[in-house]
Amino acid sequence: MDKPVKQQGPIRFEAVIPMLIVVGVIVLYFSLFFDTHLRRSIEYAAGQANGAEVNIGRLNTSVFDASVLIADVQMTNPAQPERNRLQVGEIRFRMLWDALLRGKVMIEEAAIEDVQVDTPRQRAGYVLPPEPEQEDGPSATDRMLAQMKEEFSGNVVGDLAAIAAGTSASEQIKVAGEDLKSSAYLDGIQKSLDETEQQWRERMDALPKGEDFKALRDRLAKVQLKDFKDAAQLQASVKELQSIRDEFDAKSRPVGEAGTKLTGDMGALRGSLGDLDKVVRDDVRGLQARMHLPSLDTATLSRALFGMDVLGQLQQARGYMNQARQYIPARSAGNKAKPAASKSRKGRDYAFGKPKGYPAFWLRRALLTSRLSGERGLSGEIRDVATDQQLVGRPLVATLKGDFPQQGVTGVKAELVVDHRTAEPAERLNLEVGRYAVAGRSLVNSENVTLGFAKATASSGFVAELRGEKVDMRLSNRFNDTAFETGSKTAVVREMMAASVAGLNTVSLDARVSGSWSDLEWKLSTNLAEALAKGMGRYLQAKMDEARKRIENLVNDRIGGQKQRLLARQGELEARYKSQLAERKAQLDKLRAELDGARSELDQRKNAAVDAEKQKLKQEAGKLLDKWRK
Repeated sequence: MDKPVKQQGPIRFEAVIPMLIVVGVIVLYFSLFFDTHLRRSIEYAAGQANGAEVNIGRLNTSVFDASVLIADVQMTNPAQPERNRLQVGEIRFRMLWDALLRGKVMIEEAAIEDVQVDTPRQRAGYVLPPEPEQEDGPSATDRMLAQMKEEFSGNVVGDLAAIAAGTSASEQIKVAGEDLKSSAYLDGIQKSLDETEQQWRERMDALPKGEDFKALRDRLAKVQLKDFKDAAQLQASVKELQSIRDEFDAKSRPVGEAGTKLTGDMGALRGSLGDLDKVVRDDVRGLQARMHLPSLDTATLSRALFGMDVLGQLQQARGYMNQARQYIPARSAGNKAKPAASKSRKGRDYAFGKPKGYPAFWLRRALLTSRLSGERGLSGEIRDVATDQQLVGRPLVATLKGDFPQQGVTGVKAELVVDHRTAEPAERLNLEVGRYAVAGRSLVNSENVTLGFAKATASSGFVAELRGEKVDMRLSNRFNDTAFETGSKTAVVREMMAASVAGLNTVSLDARVSGSWSDLEWKLSTNLAEALAKGMGRYLQAKMDEARKRIENLVNDRIGGQKQRLLARQGELEARYKSQLAERKAQLDKLRAELDGARSELDQRKNAAVDAEKQKLKQEAGKLLDKWRK
């Protein structure tokens, strides 16, 4: 007998119970673990972008109103891991569910409070190791920046101090080595002389000789020039004389060409020997560099004093530019997506927007504040941070104004514009700092001398305009009420440095870097370099001149004998072959004169025969006319 079928109730427990379990698990995850996982994910992503550890003290989310609270954000400074590049008290924002349901993040307004810079950390932050070089090696820009870093890090002032301390550059001349460019250059001229001599030996052997001229002269002597019996004999002489003249021209032409060629070859050798002076100057400069014999010019000193500071700001601007172009890719005309290469180099990400849609991320407006009791604070605004600026239709604009009283920084004004709406991305930063304190800042630190600001109050202006592959960065710093700190093991160096900076209460620095990233033009000037050049020059000029003279003598002594031998040999070759060519030319001129004489005599005989024939014909014509008349 069949079992009666149980009637199904209104609630399907076999479906509801699993669904409740899934919902419960999701609620439990969001309640217990989601905030932690999100915080760690943000710390990791921000750390990768910052290049150093980023810490978030607290992160709270609310699923119902899609709000997020992030508190105590600390971003480690990669250059100083014991300090924060940026510290933020709280970040609060609410996302739109309309965008979230489409898989997008849209924030109408965010609040960023208690913003501080350069704050100390409880422990040093972790700095990410540098990325490995790409398979195709460093780019032209990286090579150029590395070269500038090597140049700026050279301790020019320390080398000058070593000379002032008594280190004789002449003692280092004996380690100059044998690899002078001028020696190799003279070896090349020696080889050219050998090849030229061999070529001219072969050329002179191929030119007509005395026996060739004698054979032509013998033929000329056999030509009948008078007592012609008839016109046939005269014509035969004219023909033979023309044959001799043609052969003469064929033999004389190489002699004339050889004269022109000799002038050119000898001129080239004299020019090569004349260019030796430039190679010698290059050798002198090279030995000065190898023996750390620096220059006292203000441009070199300016780079040595502040070049690393300018280079650091340029590299920092380039790093921020690369991040902006990675996370906010530029779009080409026609709304075509431009790919952004990933760091792994395994693929490319393409972003395609829809009209009136949301980009993947869009922060429409964020307010920055930093209020401290009894102190002026900081205020700022960030607008339109979006992964697709063409879809949004506006560039990213960030402004900041106020003070950082805890760090002693006042009068801060900053404006950042990131415009990636076209195929040529552009970024512009304008930053002014009205006043900040400087203490214990080192400018020169070598075993021979130290120089730096014991204290100063400074102001700064910084403008960077980046467009495509072009850069134009300008920096203007002023250090007022300066107190210098100098040191050296040698009394004369201490006296020299103290005298150089005495009375210099204000130090100015003006710098500009412009051009393409792979070919930058650097212009640095500072009155501190002028003061050092003037002050140190009084102590160093005589020693510098003596050292340069010794280097010049070293090079001249090394190559002087070889140079004189080559000059003498070149002159001997030129005189020898000019003499040989002149001898052949004299023989040719003599034979040419004889040919011209024979030709003239034949022409006279020919003209006389023609006149006689004409007279004979005239007489015969007269006789015929008389006969006809009769």
